Amino acid sequence: MTTTIKPGSIIVKEIRVKTALSRSGLPEYDYALNPYLGCQHGCIYCYAMDFTRGEPGERWGEVVYVKVNLIQALLKDVRRYRPGIVGISTITDPYQPAESRYRLTRRAIDILCNAGYHVSIQTKSALIIRDLDVIGRCSGSIDVGFTITTMRNTYRAIEPMAAHPMARASALRRVANLGIGTWIFLGPVIPGVNDGREDYEPIIRLAGETNSQVIIDRFRPRPIVLRFMGGKLNPIYPVTRDWWVNTLSSIMRLCRNYGVNCVTAEDEWRSARK
Repeated sequence: MTTTIKPGSIIVKEIRVKTALSRSGLPEYDYALNPYLGCQHGCIYCYAMDFTRGEPGERWGEVVYVKVNLIQALLKDVRRYRPGIVGISTITDPYQPAESRYRLTRRAIDILCNAGYHVSIQTKSALIIRDLDVIGRCSGSIDVGFTITTMRNTYRAIEPMAAHPMARASALRRVANLGIGTWIFLGPVIPGVNDGREDYEPIIRLAGETNSQVIIDRFRPRPIVLRFMGGKLNPIYPVTRDWWVNTLSSIMRLCRNYGVNCVTAEDEWRSARK
């Protein structure tokens, strides 16, 4: 089945899969669960373009595949796999607009929590507040992260279809009010785009208000991403060591000032490998 969703002429195609859970390549997760392939948010920096095969990767932000039998596959997987930490999602946003119709993420969270798995969600969408009831029932076996690259309206240049950062901030506050562990992914930090104090200080302040950890990451150029960005962002400044040392030092200084637990993505990965 293929449908076209306005605005933006997003093409949504339904596919079937054999399994829902896959072994994660990220050290902090045991498994990955991605209900969708491709992402309507169309973020121009997203590394997932390099890891998404076929049409959803080639037409990033324009084509989304929906794994319509994901729930049936997941019910089989949770009976045969040892419980562990599941990252939802690692190469797409689990709360992109298609989720409002298909509700795959909502049902998957419920199944995983009831089966003894820990669920870790990362999103750029405020749609997650629809599922506060399910998330609240999973308290103790769930954490929720929001990617926020800047609190300024300039976010549209790099995250054209994602929710406004203020909407993400509001959703983060509501999740945190449930007593759920929350975190903010401040990344990627891109030279000349979102590397100013006016970009990241409001994010650090929000983390302090919500008792959220902040994971900081620099822009990591990849071939497909650079080609995609070339027609949308000009100029693209190089990621140099001096630039990152100075930028990270400024961010960490603010973290200390606001009493926020901030770590780099590299530190997080090293810690997860231990």
